[in-house]
Amino acid sequence: MQLSTQNRHWLLKAGLSAALLLAQGSALAVWTAEIAPDPVSRQQRCLLLSEPQVTPDGYDSTPVRLVIDGASLWVVTESELDTSFADLRLQVDAEPMLRSDRLAGHQMILVFDQDIPALIQRFRTGRQVTVYLRFWPTWPATELFPVRFSLGGFSRAHDSMSRGCLPAR
Repeated sequence: MQLSTQNRHWLLKAGLSAALLLAQGSALAVWTAEIAPDPVSRQQRCLLLSEPQVTPDGYDSTPVRLVIDGASLWVVTESELDTSFADLRLQVDAEPMLRSDRLAGHQMILVFDQDIPALIQRFRTGRQVTVYLRFWPTWPATELFPVRFSLGGFSRAHDSMSRGCLPAR
């Protein structure tokens, strides 16, 4: 069956529209608010969770997830982090970088707990957050690994978290 040029253009537009809708739908699912174990205390509570990303850790790979409890942002990994270079940080879009050398959870959780309301506002208006991680051991010294997270769906999930993890209305 031969398609006319007009029909081919229509099919191309329909396919692109469907792809955009799927991309928007998946962007909305990148962040969730749910009752889950706090990564530090292991107590069940309402948390804001990013979709995990996988990054090399110098020897293998490790999943990385961002977790917010309202008072702190935790960068949770399954590999030990190395603070000896004082270069662990995060950046929202092109905003100034925030640094942290505070670790928890057997050195596998990087903690950001300064001015969380301002950080959440950056997340609400931003498009992407990048965390820069360095993993232990330091000899041989490993490189700094950027891990990128979409902020698609963050505001909606944060609103749900603000309502005690109740679904959006």
